[in-house]
Amino acid sequence: MITRRLGASAKYPKVLITGGRAPAALELARLLAAAGCEVHAAESVRHHLCRVSKAVARSHAVPGPAREPERFVAALEEIVRREGITWLIPTCEEIFYVSAGLERLSSLCRVAAPPLEQLRRLHSKWEFIRRARELGLSVPHTERVSTPQEWARFKARIVSSPEEVFRDGYVVKPEFSRFASKVRIVKPCGREAATERTRTTGERLTEVRLEAESYPWVVQQFIPGRTLCTYSIAYEGRLAIHAAYAASYAVRGGASVYFEPLYHSGLLEWVRRFVQMERFTGQIAFDFIETERGELYAIECNPRTTSGIHLFRPEDGLVSALLQPEALGESVIEPQPHARGMLGLPMLACGLTGSRSWRAFAAWLSKYATARDVVFRWSDPRPFTEQLFLLLELRRAAAARKQTLMEASTGDIEWNGGTS
Repeated sequence: MITRRLGASAKYPKVLITGGRAPAALELARLLAAAGCEVHAAESVRHHLCRVSKAVARSHAVPGPAREPERFVAALEEIVRREGITWLIPTCEEIFYVSAGLERLSSLCRVAAPPLEQLRRLHSKWEFIRRARELGLSVPHTERVSTPQEWARFKARIVSSPEEVFRDGYVVKPEFSRFASKVRIVKPCGREAATERTRTTGERLTEVRLEAESYPWVVQQFIPGRTLCTYSIAYEGRLAIHAAYAASYAVRGGASVYFEPLYHSGLLEWVRRFVQMERFTGQIAFDFIETERGELYAIECNPRTTSGIHLFRPEDGLVSALLQPEALGESVIEPQPHARGMLGLPMLACGLTGSRSWRAFAAWLSKYATARDVVFRWSDPRPFTEQLFLLLELRRAAAARKQTLMEASTGDIEWNGGTS
C-alpha cells in the first residue's frame, strides 16, 4: 500500500467543502482534518452532518444553489475571501453550480471541479452512454425519449414488435436523476409484450406515464446481473485513487449502504481507459452491471464524490491525490483489504425488512457486525445524532413542497441539465 502525504509547502491548507449533509462529505472532512487541513463546510440546509463534526472548523450557511445559483456562487466567493480558503471541493450535485461559476471562483482559490460542459456530458444518462460507446467501451443499448409523443411511439413499437435487445426488459429513467429516483424497470411477465408490467408499480406498459417535468427520459436495455460501483480520483487522465464495491444492500433500490472493497481488474481497466480518453481531472464514479459470464456494462456516471470514499483511511493518501495531483506517481491506490463501512441505520433497515431467508439474514448479520458505521465515531459522535435533526428538517420540507423524502433531500442542490 502506497502512502502519499502533503508536502511541507502545502501543509495545513484551508479547505472549503460543500454538500455537508452527505455522509461522503463528512468522510472527506475527516480525511482532510486528519491530514492537517483546516476544514470549512458550506451548506444550504440548517442541519447537516458536517455542521457538528469536530473535523470542521466552521460551518457556513449559503443559499440553495438550485434555486438561487447566482447568490450561491457569490456566497462562496465571500467565504473564500474572508476565510483565506486555499481549496474549494464540492461533493454533491452542487458541483454543477460551482462549475458554472468556475471562472470567478478559480481566480480566488483552487477549485476541484471540471468544466461544466464535461460535467454535463458525464452526468447525462444519455450523453454518457454515447461518449462511452464512441470510446469503444461496453454499455447497454440506450434510447432517448424527449417528449410524451416519442414515449407513446416507443410503447407502440415494443408492444407490436418486441425487439431482441429488450428481451429481458428495459429500464426507464430521467436523463438527469439521482439515487434511482423515478426509475421504472419493465420486465416481461408473459409471452406477449402487451402483458409486460413494471416491476416497481405493477402497471401495464401501455399504462405507464412519464412525469412531464422529468423529460427527457432514457430507455435502457435491462441486463441481468449484479450491480457494481466504482469511485476514483484522476488527474489529467491519469488514475490515482480507485475503489470498487458491490451494491449488495440498498434501500428501495437506491444507493448502496454497505461498502466492502472489490478488487476487480476489469472494472479498473474500464475506468482507467475512460478517464484517460476523457483527460478527466477530479472525482468520478460509475455504476456497472456484471453478467454471470463476467461481462461488464457501464450504466451511468457520477462525476463527484460518492460513497466509495468510505473505503479509504487517512494513511491511504486520498487527500494528497486531491490536493497535490501534480505530484502523483504512476501507482493506483486502492482500499486496504480489511476496509468495511456501512450507513448504520439504513443497513439495519435492510436486514430487518429485506432478508428473505435465514441464510440471507445470517449473511447480513455477519456484515453488520464487522463493518464500521461511517457516520458514528466515538471521537466525533455528534454527526450521528445530527442525522435525526436533518431527517426532521427534510420531512418538513417534503411536506411543504409535496415531495418524497428523497426528493426533498436533494431538491435545493440537484442539477437537471441547465446552464447555470
